[in-house]
Amino acid sequence: MKVVIAAWHLKDFNVGLGRYSRALIEAIGRVDTRNQYEILMPDESYRFPDRPNMRYRLIRFPFFKRRFWEQVAPCLAGRYDVLHFPYDSCVAWKRGRFVTTIHDVKPLLFGSGGRRRWNLNELIERALVRDRWSRIDHVLTDSLCSKRDIVERLGVPVDRISVVYPGVELERFHPVPVSGRGGGTERSYVFCVAGADPTKNVEVLIEAFSRLPGGVRERYDLVLAGDFRRRPDLHARVRQTGIERQTVFTGVISDERLIELYQRADLFVFPSKYEGFGFPVLEAMACGCPVISSNASSLPEVVGDAAILVEPLDSEGFTREMERVLTDRALWGDLRERGLARAVQFSWDRTARETVTVYCRVASQADNVA
Repeated sequence: MKVVIAAWHLKDFNVGLGRYSRALIEAIGRVDTRNQYEILMPDESYRFPDRPNMRYRLIRFPFFKRRFWEQVAPCLAGRYDVLHFPYDSCVAWKRGRFVTTIHDVKPLLFGSGGRRRWNLNELIERALVRDRWSRIDHVLTDSLCSKRDIVERLGVPVDRISVVYPGVELERFHPVPVSGRGGGTERSYVFCVAGADPTKNVEVLIEAFSRLPGGVRERYDLVLAGDFRRRPDLHARVRQTGIERQTVFTGVISDERLIELYQRADLFVFPSKYEGFGFPVLEAMACGCPVISSNASSLPEVVGDAAILVEPLDSEGFTREMERVLTDRALWGDLRERGLARAVQFSWDRTARETVTVYCRVASQADNVA
């Protein structure tokens, strides 16, 4: 079986789509030595290990961007059994079966966050693809929650969707000894990974942290990782609640720094309103950091009984649970151990094996391709 993976988002290394694509391709290379793979890449920003059954092919064009690349690049791969886009998009022409990964349907649930702006690349895709569901043979998605949303919002038949949970890179995201926490810094801290997306709900965390009893709050900083440049309202809210001196906006950080912040944090809090999967809670647990999460969308599915769950808009609930974890060492230790046990259940090798199983099943289907 020949599988082509069009990995446009490898170039977006610091975002979830890039991390998913890279980790999936690496894991498939580890677990599947029988089938042949051609990995289409838009640049050389990441180098994969050499494997005899994997061909890495750089395809660049001097004009247009993703939507042009993803229409043309697969055509250069010749015939294949399965073409996989590890993100939500579609092709106009295919020479085999076509699989796409729809991680979530957040734009349908929450809108695009602003006025709709069309661009040439998107107009090209719409003109060429037209009815995408006549071309998509199967959908991979990250959680049962996302599967339900796809069925309800997009009308995709249940038998054309497979849930394959992503993993966490346990060789990179791992704990440090409890005695080594703090990393030489003077301040302990509560940690969150988010960004400008309003669904991340960071304002609730700011409010909840500011309401911690003075004796507790004064011992901790609030560290917010991500690009918050388009959210001046959050900076203003920090000032209004009087926690400006205790709040750190890190900006975009490297993976190495991210892992260190997970490892050294006293508590990870994730109040998101919607996640198709929720990598940050899993990464935090893998690093031995206790987790308080919202109970929205897929997050209960990911954390199981290894985290404390709170309604996403319940700032008082977040305050109450943060105080409990930060002042009860036994509870803190229990959450840490539960999180570590939960995280090891999400390996990328398992993700890869289940993904290859879907490839084989889809490739064996007898329908004629368009």
